[in-house]
Amino acid sequence: MNCLSFDVGGTTVKYGVIDESYKILKKDKIPTPENEEKFIESLSNIIQENLSKISEVSIAMPGYVDSANNKYLYGPHLQFGIDFLKLSNFTDYKFHLDNDGNVAAYCEYFLNYKNKYSNLIMLTFGTGVGGGIISEGRLLRGRGNAGEIGHMLTSNDREVEGDSGKKGSFESSVAASVWTKKCEELTQKNQDSELAKIFAIKNVGSVLFDDKLNLTDSEIAAREEIIQNISNGLLSLFEIFDNEAFILGGTMSSEPFDLIELLQRDINSRYKFPSRNFPEIFIASQGEDSGIIGAAALAFNESN
Repeated sequence: MNCLSFDVGGTTVKYGVIDESYKILKKDKIPTPENEEKFIESLSNIIQENLSKISEVSIAMPGYVDSANNKYLYGPHLQFGIDFLKLSNFTDYKFHLDNDGNVAAYCEYFLNYKNKYSNLIMLTFGTGVGGGIISEGRLLRGRGNAGEIGHMLTSNDREVEGDSGKKGSFESSVAASVWTKKCEELTQKNQDSELAKIFAIKNVGSVLFDDKLNLTDSEIAAREEIIQNISNGLLSLFEIFDNEAFILGGTMSSEPFDLIELLQRDINSRYKFPSRNFPEIFIASQGEDSGIIGAAALAFNESN
């Protein structure tokens, strides 16, 4: 049978019917409802419309979840709780609930890397930094919410807080929103620079990682700071989890420019690993459908 998957964001809910070969049979999206009552009503209607065609419902949520009790708890972009037991016809299908970072990691692992790696870590760069950890071929969940990589405290900087609300968090210095803000600041100071010209066209912070650009000294310093901060996070994660690969995704995955090469160059120049190989780094290959496909993959392959 098929899975009805939902990828819930702060502004949009994407959903689709996925078969067991991970083909999308249909998909659509709706604006994210503004409270629990409207959320349950909207999803119940979609489930009811597709009930005859599905055996599983799987939902990826942008924050903390209590999968054991089928509840969404909280997230910075969706700040109300949801009790999914209130969904209509709840006992007519198998229900699955997980964090969107876990779902993205599992999607990349299952579709691209399961025959090559058993241990990988995915980081998603956006307004904040999300993530998911695959350990020995399974998601590492801890008590339910492991993998919140962006919430690691990596700095003594008390001036800037990340999406998590924690000052000094990893995401406060490396999120894609930080790249964009830095580009805006730099181009305002020098509107004739090569960076300013390409940023005006692309309007994505990842242009800072275009190694072909002739950057000014201040632009180079800004890029090096971001690259070193990301490298520090990857190195710390490697020492803790001894993973085989990193997958970098999020809003920049369609235009990463030379991010991987810059990270590898920085890591190789600053750190040596006698008898150990630093994990390979890849850019996520799944696009905007990764949430609904990953949710289906979890539903078909893991039980809560």
